[in-house]
Amino acid sequence: MRAVAALAVALAGLAAGGALAGTEAPPQVRVATTGNDSERVKTLPITGRRVSERRVVMSMGPHRLPSLATGDRLQVTADFQVTGNCRTRGPRCVGSVYHYDPEVSARLILARHATTTGGRDALPLTPVKHDTCTQRRPDYEHHCVLVFSRGALAVGDGAGLPCPLDACYVNLVADAHHPHASRGDRIMVGGLKPNGKIPQDRGRINVVRYRHASPADARATATEHRLHRRLPPDFSRRVVLSKRLDGLMDGEQLSVLADVRNDVSHLPYAVRTSTRLILADSPHETRSSAFVKAHAFGHGEISENNGSNCTQAKGTCTYRKVGVLEMRRDSVDHTGRPKPLYVNLVMVVGPKVRRAHGRDRVIVRHGEIDVLRFPAALNG
Repeated sequence: MRAVAALAVALAGLAAGGALAGTEAPPQVRVATTGNDSERVKTLPITGRRVSERRVVMSMGPHRLPSLATGDRLQVTADFQVTGNCRTRGPRCVGSVYHYDPEVSARLILARHATTTGGRDALPLTPVKHDTCTQRRPDYEHHCVLVFSRGALAVGDGAGLPCPLDACYVNLVADAHHPHASRGDRIMVGGLKPNGKIPQDRGRINVVRYRHASPADARATATEHRLHRRLPPDFSRRVVLSKRLDGLMDGEQLSVLADVRNDVSHLPYAVRTSTRLILADSPHETRSSAFVKAHAFGHGEISENNGSNCTQAKGTCTYRKVGVLEMRRDSVDHTGRPKPLYVNLVMVVGPKVRRAHGRDRVIVRHGEIDVLRFPAALNG
Protein backbone atom coordinates (compact mmCIF):
# COMPACT_ATOMS: atom_id res chain seq x y z
CA MET A 1 0.00 0.00 0.00
CA ARG A 2 1.14 3.54 -0.69
CA ALA A 3 1.07 4.63 2.97
CA VAL A 4 3.44 1.81 3.92
CA ALA A 5 5.68 2.56 0.95
CA ALA A 6 5.85 6.27 1.78
CA LEU A 7 6.82 5.56 5.36
CA ALA A 8 9.41 2.99 4.29
CA VAL A 9 11.02 5.61 2.04
CA ALA A 10 10.98 8.18 4.83
CA LEU A 11 12.65 5.81 7.31
CA ALA A 12 15.02 4.04 4.94
CA GLY A 13 17.86 6.55 5.14
CA LEU A 14 17.93 6.96 8.91
CA ALA A 15 21.03 6.22 10.92
CA ALA A 16 21.80 2.71 12.12
CA GLY A 17 21.55 3.94 15.69
CA GLY A 18 17.80 4.06 15.20
CA ALA A 19 17.49 0.44 14.14
CA LEU A 20 14.63 -1.49 15.65
CA ALA A 21 15.40 -3.12 18.95
CA GLY A 22 15.32 -6.88 19.49
CA THR A 23 12.15 -8.84 19.69
CA GLU A 24 12.37 -9.47 23.45
CA ALA A 25 10.18 -6.47 24.32
CA PRO A 26 6.61 -6.40 23.00
CA PRO A 27 5.96 -4.18 19.97
CA GLN A 28 4.12 -0.95 20.69
CA VAL A 29 2.63 1.81 18.56
CA ARG A 30 1.18 5.12 19.73
CA VAL A 31 -0.56 7.75 17.62
CA ALA A 32 -1.08 11.35 18.70
CA THR A 33 -2.34 14.61 17.22
CA THR A 34 -2.48 18.24 18.24
CA GLY A 35 -6.15 18.08 17.23
CA ASN A 36 -8.48 21.04 17.06
CA ASP A 37 -7.30 24.66 17.27
CA SER A 38 -3.63 23.76 16.82
CA GLU A 39 -2.46 27.10 15.41
CA ARG A 40 -0.33 29.25 17.75
CA VAL A 41 -0.20 32.40 15.60
CA LYS A 42 -2.82 34.19 13.49
CA THR A 43 -0.49 35.75 10.91
CA LEU A 44 2.99 35.48 9.44
CA PRO A 45 4.85 38.69 8.59
CA ILE A 46 5.91 38.84 4.94
CA THR A 47 9.53 39.93 4.75
CA GLY A 48 11.90 40.77 1.93
CA ARG A 49 14.05 37.68 2.42
CA ARG A 50 13.63 34.11 3.59
CA VAL A 51 13.80 32.91 7.21
CA SER A 52 14.16 36.43 8.61
CA GLU A 53 10.86 36.16 10.56
CA ARG A 54 10.25 32.48 11.25
CA ARG A 55 7.39 31.55 13.56
CA VAL A 56 6.23 28.35 15.26
CA VAL A 57 2.83 27.80 13.66
CA MET A 58 1.98 24.61 15.60
CA SER A 59 3.71 22.60 18.32
CA MET A 60 3.25 19.17 19.93
CA GLY A 61 4.90 19.01 23.35
CA PRO A 62 5.62 16.29 25.94
CA HIS A 63 2.02 16.38 27.18
CA ARG A 64 0.86 14.98 23.80
CA LEU A 65 3.97 13.66 22.09
CA PRO A 66 4.29 9.94 22.90
CA SER A 67 7.21 9.14 25.20
CA LEU A 68 10.50 8.51 23.41
CA ALA A 69 13.18 5.89 24.06
CA THR A 70 16.30 4.67 22.32
CA GLY A 71 15.34 2.63 19.26
CA ASP A 72 11.99 4.34 18.70
CA ARG A 73 10.99 5.64 15.29
CA LEU A 74 8.65 8.52 14.62
CA GLN A 75 6.50 9.18 11.60
CA VAL A 76 5.35 12.82 11.60
CA THR A 77 2.73 14.35 9.31
CA ALA A 78 1.15 17.79 9.33
CA ASP A 79 -0.76 20.36 7.31
CA PHE A 80 -1.78 23.99 7.68
CA GLN A 81 -3.55 26.64 5.62
CA VAL A 82 -2.57 30.23 4.86
CA THR A 83 -4.67 32.96 3.24
CA GLY A 84 -3.59 36.11 1.43
CA ASN A 85 -4.79 39.56 2.43
CA CYS A 86 -7.51 41.70 0.87
CA ARG A 87 -6.94 43.23 -2.58
CA THR A 88 -8.41 46.66 -1.82
CA ARG A 89 -8.62 48.61 1.41
CA GLY A 90 -11.67 47.65 3.49
CA PRO A 91 -12.90 45.87 6.64
CA ARG A 92 -11.43 42.54 5.45
CA CYS A 93 -7.85 43.87 5.46
CA VAL A 94 -5.30 42.76 8.05
CA GLY A 95 -2.22 44.93 7.75
CA SER A 96 -1.12 46.40 4.42
CA VAL A 97 -2.69 45.72 1.02
CA TYR A 98 -0.35 43.97 -1.45
CA HIS A 99 -0.68 42.52 -4.96
CA TYR A 100 2.37 40.27 -5.25
CA ASP A 101 2.46 36.48 -4.69
CA PRO A 102 4.09 35.67 -1.33
CA GLU A 103 6.08 32.48 -0.90
CA VAL A 104 5.54 30.48 2.28
CA SER A 105 8.30 28.17 3.53
CA ALA A 106 7.85 25.61 6.30
CA ARG A 107 9.38 22.53 7.86
CA LEU A 108 8.91 20.19 10.82
CA ILE A 109 11.60 20.07 13.50
CA LEU A 110 12.28 18.26 16.76
CA ALA A 111 12.99 21.02 19.26
CA ARG A 112 13.98 21.81 22.83
CA HIS A 113 11.21 24.36 23.38
CA ALA A 114 7.77 25.16 21.99
CA THR A 115 9.19 28.46 20.74
CA THR A 116 12.29 27.01 19.01
CA THR A 117 12.47 27.81 15.28
CA GLY A 118 15.92 26.42 14.45
CA GLY A 119 19.60 26.45 15.36
CA ARG A 120 21.34 24.14 17.81
CA ASP A 121 18.13 23.50 19.71
CA ALA A 122 16.45 21.92 16.68
CA LEU A 123 16.73 18.83 14.49
CA PRO A 124 15.00 18.85 11.07
CA LEU A 125 12.39 16.15 10.54
CA THR A 126 11.57 17.18 6.96
CA PRO A 127 13.14 19.21 4.18
CA VAL A 128 11.88 22.79 3.80
CA LYS A 129 8.67 22.92 1.75
CA HIS A 130 7.87 26.01 -0.36
CA ASP A 131 4.59 27.19 -1.85
CA THR A 132 3.90 30.41 -3.75
CA CYS A 133 0.36 31.53 -2.96
CA THR A 134 -0.89 33.52 -5.97
CA GLN A 135 -2.96 36.66 -5.28
CA ARG A 136 -3.38 38.18 -8.74
CA ARG A 137 -6.40 37.52 -10.92
CA PRO A 138 -7.30 35.47 -12.83
CA ASP A 139 -4.97 32.95 -11.15
CA TYR A 140 -6.12 33.82 -7.66
CA GLU A 141 -5.38 30.97 -5.26
CA HIS A 142 -5.89 33.18 -2.18
CA HIS A 143 -5.72 30.11 0.12
CA CYS A 144 -2.81 27.65 0.13
CA VAL A 145 -2.24 24.45 2.11
CA LEU A 146 1.18 22.99 2.91
CA VAL A 147 1.16 19.25 3.66
CA PHE A 148 3.93 17.11 5.16
CA SER A 149 3.51 13.35 4.71
CA ARG A 150 7.04 11.96 5.18
CA GLY A 151 8.52 13.40 8.36
CA ALA A 152 10.61 10.75 10.13
CA LEU A 153 13.10 10.28 12.96
CA ALA A 154 15.07 7.35 14.34
CA VAL A 155 15.87 7.86 18.04
CA GLY A 156 19.44 6.89 18.88
CA ASP A 157 20.94 7.10 22.37
CA GLY A 158 19.81 10.73 22.65
CA ALA A 159 23.27 12.21 22.17
CA GLY A 160 22.34 13.74 18.83
CA LEU A 161 18.98 15.11 19.91
CA PRO A 162 18.37 18.77 20.80
CA CYS A 163 16.20 17.82 23.79
CA PRO A 164 15.93 15.27 26.61
CA LEU A 165 13.90 12.24 25.55
CA ASP A 166 11.11 13.16 27.97
CA ALA A 167 10.99 16.85 27.05
CA CYS A 168 10.94 17.16 23.25
CA TYR A 169 8.65 19.21 21.03
CA VAL A 170 7.66 18.71 17.41
CA ASN A 171 7.33 22.19 15.93
CA LEU A 172 6.01 23.28 12.56
CA VAL A 173 8.02 26.38 11.68
CA ALA A 174 7.09 28.73 8.84
CA ASP A 175 7.90 32.10 7.31
CA ALA A 176 6.60 34.19 4.39
CA HIS A 177 8.64 36.36 2.04
CA HIS A 178 8.72 38.32 -1.23
CA PRO A 179 11.24 40.83 -2.61
CA HIS A 180 8.51 43.52 -2.81
CA ALA A 181 7.30 43.05 0.77
CA SER A 182 6.79 46.15 2.88
CA ARG A 183 6.56 46.59 6.62
CA GLY A 184 3.10 45.53 7.80
CA ASP A 185 2.45 42.98 5.04
CA ARG A 186 1.01 39.76 6.46
CA ILE A 187 -0.41 36.42 5.39
CA MET A 188 -3.09 34.81 7.53
CA VAL A 189 -2.63 31.43 9.23
CA GLY A 190 -6.11 30.04 8.63
CA GLY A 191 -8.82 31.89 6.70
CA LEU A 192 -10.02 35.49 6.41
CA LYS A 193 -13.58 36.68 7.03
CA PRO A 194 -15.16 39.76 5.37
CA ASN A 195 -14.98 41.53 8.75
CA GLY A 196 -11.23 40.89 9.08
CA LYS A 197 -11.48 38.03 11.57
CA ILE A 198 -9.15 35.06 11.05
CA PRO A 199 -10.89 31.68 11.47
CA GLN A 200 -8.43 28.92 12.33
CA ASP A 201 -8.59 25.20 13.16
CA ARG A 202 -7.30 24.50 9.62
CA GLY A 203 -4.32 22.26 10.43
CA ARG A 204 -2.66 19.89 12.89
CA ILE A 205 0.47 17.85 13.61
CA ASN A 206 0.19 14.04 13.76
CA VAL A 207 2.67 11.49 15.10
CA VAL A 208 3.00 7.71 14.96
CA ARG A 209 5.63 6.32 17.36
CA TYR A 210 6.96 2.83 16.66
CA ARG A 211 8.66 0.93 19.53
CA HIS A 212 10.03 -2.50 18.59
CA ALA A 213 7.52 -2.23 15.75
CA SER A 214 7.25 -1.11 12.13
CA PRO A 215 4.53 -0.32 9.56
CA ALA A 216 4.60 -4.02 8.66
CA ASP A 217 2.88 -4.71 12.01
CA ALA A 218 -0.17 -2.80 10.80
CA ARG A 219 -2.97 -4.05 8.62
CA ALA A 220 -2.83 -1.96 5.45
CA THR A 221 -5.94 -1.31 3.38
CA ALA A 222 -6.73 1.11 0.57
CA THR A 223 -9.19 2.19 -2.09
CA GLU A 224 -9.05 4.12 -5.35
CA HIS A 225 -12.77 3.85 -6.04
CA ARG A 226 -14.33 7.29 -6.60
CA LEU A 227 -17.92 7.69 -5.49
CA HIS A 228 -18.10 10.77 -7.74
CA ARG A 229 -16.16 11.45 -10.92
CA ARG A 230 -17.91 14.74 -11.73
CA LEU A 231 -18.95 17.28 -9.09
CA PRO A 232 -21.34 20.22 -9.57
CA PRO A 233 -19.64 23.36 -8.19
CA ASP A 234 -22.47 24.22 -5.81
CA PHE A 235 -20.62 24.35 -2.44
CA SER A 236 -22.40 21.19 -1.21
CA ARG A 237 -20.61 18.56 0.86
CA ARG A 238 -20.02 15.25 -0.92
CA VAL A 239 -18.04 12.10 -0.13
CA VAL A 240 -15.62 11.57 -3.00
CA LEU A 241 -13.77 8.55 -1.58
CA SER A 242 -14.76 6.09 1.14
CA LYS A 243 -12.92 3.14 2.68
CA ARG A 244 -14.91 0.60 4.70
CA LEU A 245 -13.32 -0.67 7.91
CA ASP A 246 -14.79 -3.76 9.56
CA GLY A 247 -14.28 -4.83 13.15
CA LEU A 248 -12.77 -1.67 14.62
CA MET A 249 -11.92 -2.31 18.27
CA ASP A 250 -11.37 -0.31 21.44
CA GLY A 251 -7.73 0.84 21.41
CA GLU A 252 -7.22 0.29 17.67
CA GLN A 253 -5.34 3.15 16.00
CA LEU A 254 -5.38 4.45 12.44
CA SER A 255 -2.91 6.38 10.32
CA VAL A 256 -4.48 7.75 7.13
CA LEU A 257 -3.03 9.23 3.95
CA ALA A 258 -5.32 10.32 1.10
CA ASP A 259 -5.26 12.44 -2.01
CA VAL A 260 -7.58 13.49 -4.79
CA ARG A 261 -6.85 15.24 -8.10
CA ASN A 262 -9.40 17.59 -9.66
CA ASP A 263 -9.52 19.02 -13.18
CA VAL A 264 -10.98 22.53 -13.75
CA SER A 265 -9.16 23.30 -17.01
CA HIS A 266 -12.42 23.29 -19.00
CA LEU A 267 -14.15 25.83 -16.71
CA PRO A 268 -13.95 29.64 -17.16
CA TYR A 269 -13.30 30.30 -13.44
CA ALA A 270 -11.23 29.18 -10.49
CA VAL A 271 -12.86 26.66 -8.15
CA ARG A 272 -12.73 26.97 -4.38
CA THR A 273 -12.03 23.48 -3.03
CA SER A 274 -11.96 22.24 0.55
CA THR A 275 -11.40 18.71 1.85
CA ARG A 276 -11.44 16.84 5.14
CA LEU A 277 -11.17 13.26 6.45
CA ILE A 278 -13.72 11.86 8.88
CA LEU A 279 -14.77 8.54 10.34
CA ALA A 280 -18.43 7.92 9.48
CA ASP A 281 -21.05 5.19 9.82
CA SER A 282 -21.92 5.12 6.11
CA PRO A 283 -20.00 5.74 2.88
CA HIS A 284 -22.14 8.79 2.08
CA GLU A 285 -22.12 10.63 5.42
CA THR A 286 -20.36 14.00 5.32
CA ARG A 287 -20.36 14.46 9.10
CA SER A 288 -19.48 12.11 11.94
CA SER A 289 -22.57 10.75 13.66
CA ALA A 290 -23.27 10.63 17.39
CA PHE A 291 -22.33 6.93 17.26
CA VAL A 292 -18.90 7.70 15.79
CA LYS A 293 -18.28 10.55 18.23
CA ALA A 294 -19.00 8.19 21.12
CA HIS A 295 -16.75 5.43 19.76
CA ALA A 296 -13.72 7.38 18.48
CA PHE A 297 -11.51 9.98 20.11
CA GLY A 298 -11.54 13.45 18.57
CA HIS A 299 -15.24 13.16 17.63
CA GLY A 300 -14.29 11.11 14.57
CA GLU A 301 -12.23 13.85 12.91
CA ILE A 302 -9.16 12.46 11.17
CA SER A 303 -8.02 15.73 9.59
CA GLU A 304 -9.07 19.35 9.60
CA ASN A 305 -11.10 21.01 6.86
CA ASN A 306 -8.90 23.18 4.62
CA GLY A 307 -8.32 23.96 0.96
CA SER A 308 -7.46 26.40 -1.80
CA ASN A 309 -8.65 27.76 -5.13
CA CYS A 310 -7.83 25.59 -8.14
CA THR A 311 -7.02 28.05 -10.95
CA GLN A 312 -6.90 27.81 -14.74
CA ALA A 313 -3.15 28.38 -14.63
CA LYS A 314 -2.82 24.99 -12.93
CA GLY A 315 -5.75 23.25 -14.62
CA THR A 316 -5.50 20.24 -12.33
CA CYS A 317 -4.94 20.41 -8.57
CA THR A 318 -4.05 17.67 -6.10
CA TYR A 319 -5.31 17.82 -2.53
CA ARG A 320 -3.49 15.64 0.02
CA LYS A 321 -4.80 14.74 3.48
CA VAL A 322 -3.02 13.23 6.49
CA GLY A 323 -4.29 12.23 9.91
CA VAL A 324 -4.50 9.73 12.77
CA LEU A 325 -7.31 8.45 14.97
CA GLU A 326 -7.79 6.18 17.99
CA MET A 327 -10.87 4.13 18.84
CA ARG A 328 -12.29 4.42 22.36
CA ARG A 329 -14.89 1.62 22.11
CA ASP A 330 -15.57 -1.47 19.99
CA SER A 331 -17.65 -0.57 16.96
CA VAL A 332 -20.75 -2.63 17.75
CA ASP A 333 -24.42 -1.68 17.60
CA HIS A 334 -26.94 -1.87 20.45
CA THR A 335 -27.40 -5.60 19.88
CA GLY A 336 -23.65 -6.27 20.09
CA ARG A 337 -23.24 -6.86 16.37
CA PRO A 338 -20.07 -5.52 14.74
CA LYS A 339 -20.79 -2.26 12.93
CA PRO A 340 -18.62 -1.25 9.94
CA LEU A 341 -17.31 2.30 9.86
CA TYR A 342 -15.88 4.30 6.96
CA VAL A 343 -13.00 6.67 6.36
CA ASN A 344 -14.59 9.33 4.15
CA LEU A 345 -12.87 12.05 2.16
CA VAL A 346 -15.39 14.89 2.07
CA MET A 347 -15.08 17.62 -0.57
CA VAL A 348 -16.78 20.95 -1.24
CA VAL A 349 -16.31 22.77 -4.58
CA GLY A 350 -17.69 26.07 -5.80
CA PRO A 351 -16.94 28.89 -8.26
CA LYS A 352 -14.86 31.97 -7.48
CA VAL A 353 -15.80 35.43 -8.85
CA ARG A 354 -18.20 34.09 -11.51
CA ARG A 355 -21.41 32.11 -11.23
CA ALA A 356 -21.51 28.46 -12.20
CA HIS A 357 -23.76 27.25 -14.99
CA GLY A 358 -26.13 24.33 -14.44
CA ARG A 359 -24.06 21.89 -16.48
CA ASP A 360 -20.67 22.87 -15.07
CA ARG A 361 -18.75 20.03 -13.45
CA VAL A 362 -15.41 19.62 -11.69
CA ILE A 363 -13.81 16.38 -12.91
CA VAL A 364 -12.27 14.09 -10.30
CA ARG A 365 -9.36 12.52 -12.19
CA HIS A 366 -7.92 10.36 -9.41
CA GLY A 367 -8.27 9.63 -5.73
CA GLU A 368 -6.92 7.26 -3.12
CA ILE A 369 -7.26 6.54 0.59
CA ASP A 370 -4.59 4.48 2.38
CA VAL A 371 -5.17 3.30 5.94
CA LEU A 372 -2.77 1.65 8.37
CA ARG A 373 -4.72 -0.18 11.10
CA PHE A 374 -2.69 -0.81 14.25
CA PRO A 375 -4.31 -3.57 16.37
CA ALA A 376 -5.34 -2.71 19.91
CA ALA A 377 -2.68 -5.11 21.21
CA LEU A 378 0.00 -2.69 19.93
CA ASN A 379 -1.45 0.29 21.75
CA GLY A 380 1.08 1.29 24.37
